[in-house]
Amino acid sequence: MANPPDLRPGLTRRAFLGVAAGVAAFPSIAAAVRDVPPAKRRMLQVNGYAACAETPLDALTTYLTPNDLFFVRQHWIPVAPDLKNWALTVDGEVGVPLKLSLGELNAMPQTTVTCVLQCAGNGRGFMKPVVPGVQWQFGAVGNARWTGVRVKEVLLKAGLKGTGQHLHTFGTDKPPGKVPPFFRSLEMEKVLEDGVIALKMNGEALSLLHGAPARLVVPGWAGDHWMKWLERLSPQKDPQKGFYMDVGYRFPNKPGDPGVTFKPDEMSPVTELFVKSNITDAPKSARVGQTVTLRGFAFSGAPDISKVEISADGGAKWKNAVLDPEHDPYAWRLWTFPWKPEAPGKVTLWARATDSRGSVQPKEAVWNQSGYLYNAWHSADIEVTA
Repeated sequence: MANPPDLRPGLTRRAFLGVAAGVAAFPSIAAAVRDVPPAKRRMLQVNGYAACAETPLDALTTYLTPNDLFFVRQHWIPVAPDLKNWALTVDGEVGVPLKLSLGELNAMPQTTVTCVLQCAGNGRGFMKPVVPGVQWQFGAVGNARWTGVRVKEVLLKAGLKGTGQHLHTFGTDKPPGKVPPFFRSLEMEKVLEDGVIALKMNGEALSLLHGAPARLVVPGWAGDHWMKWLERLSPQKDPQKGFYMDVGYRFPNKPGDPGVTFKPDEMSPVTELFVKSNITDAPKSARVGQTVTLRGFAFSGAPDISKVEISADGGAKWKNAVLDPEHDPYAWRLWTFPWKPEAPGKVTLWARATDSRGSVQPKEAVWNQSGYLYNAWHSADIEVTA
């Protein structure tokens, strides 16, 4: 694979695969970087063209995921823009079309949101029967602090009309040949409430790998809405048309049994993230009567987590884990669970989360033909000795 591009001078393929980046200025961000041991600072490449890489679960142990450990998802290979001439176009159902330079966006009131970004296909590799697409395991997800301009502020500046009910979004990555472009739209109500045009990630200017110079952030919704390399916003009366709206990134309205496929008109666009918990740290072995600690994270588009539970008997009985006090709407909650084994043998511990709306993580994920939104219970096996 060719060296992935990045706007920061000197970033190499070696850096892309996990060498630590510079520590951010904010103390909490610096702590997030320090808390991931060097032995765990690596990425797992899952696709060559375009570059796709996920984070190993044992590196997803901090509230903020360090930029150099944050998963990368690209449809095509982006071209670094000329920042001096780059501008964000705002047109469509507006009174005053705009072209906003990076300097002009930075001069507008800034806001910061901390929230989970998860690829819609995270966990696709666990779907049975197997489905096509990048075979993500658990690591196409991360939690970051995004800083930029609220979409609402930009659209009000442009004089958004009431007829603009859907925001069409466009990026600069160009597909090869006759492959359809990755253009998307989302409902105006959601983007006006939560949408941010991010210019920084964890206190640093966005890198090209993560959508520089600007990307759309849609807290609580799957990553297909988070347009990278953003160059145009266009409010329109109707949703966007094209492969990535009419065929791709759709979820069955009434899912069937595994292996049952549906026509596009029997599905709707993927939007909100499903409730989910993962175990990031568990010992391989333990001794009877000695307490060990499990750790992990949980999130939902609800937008918060109310509890995480652990079961040692396949789900017959559950005990509450301890939720970390640090959290934001649409961000993940770190959790810990002290467990004292009572008898020798191999034990499987299961984790499940419940969100702030009462939705409970299911034992089995809903199979769908594109492998989206996998959220089955997660487990860890521990060998207990006397």
